[in-house]
Amino acid sequence: MSTQKVNIPKLGMFLGLVAAIASGLLSVVYASTKEGIAINQQKKTNAALEQVLPPFDNVPGTDTMTMDAPSGWPVTFYIGRMGDEIVGYAGEVVSPEGFSGDVTVMVGLRADGSVRKVIVTQQTETPGLGTAITDRKIRKTIADLINGAAEAVGLPPNAYLDQYDGRKSEGTAWEVVKDGGDVDAKTGATITSRAVCGAVYAVSQTAVDNLDELKD
Repeated sequence: MSTQKVNIPKLGMFLGLVAAIASGLLSVVYASTKEGIAINQQKKTNAALEQVLPPFDNVPGTDTMTMDAPSGWPVTFYIGRMGDEIVGYAGEVVSPEGFSGDVTVMVGLRADGSVRKVIVTQQTETPGLGTAITDRKIRKTIADLINGAAEAVGLPPNAYLDQYDGRKSEGTAWEVVKDGGDVDAKTGATITSRAVCGAVYAVSQTAVDNLDELKD
């Protein structure tokens, strides 16, 4: 039986060449898709801003400011303007305290820092439990389908997210009822409720603390 001796240096060179080619191809693919990914992300952000802000005529996606919340989480603020007047702000923050991972929340604020609307822009929570906290979905009854009810205008309701409308931070952290606060949580989704509650408070408190800077 004959055996063939492996040429280690040549094998190493071959594997190095394959790795270099693969790396080069990945770089080319990334470069060719990077711009498209950025454009799509900006479109998603713009659509979210239209949902939470009052009517505006500037481009809030390019009028931004980032500040640290009391929790240390970075909050990105988008400023909505109508002419020379600031009509509101939208703060987006990532809470790392979700049940299944990060929960990204965008909070629309009035010019005085009070909450206008809340939406969750990214999450990986448990379908049917955590998503009952995070998702806004249009729900139609059988009667609606039969009668051909018109599409609802504006954001679909979500009882958990809508309870923040009109709230304004006054320095005390917001907590769910189970933790001694006054924010209602959903049974079976307490962790997700806490994550969203903490995120909304982080945006509101950071805005209230920095209103003068946001107005400049």
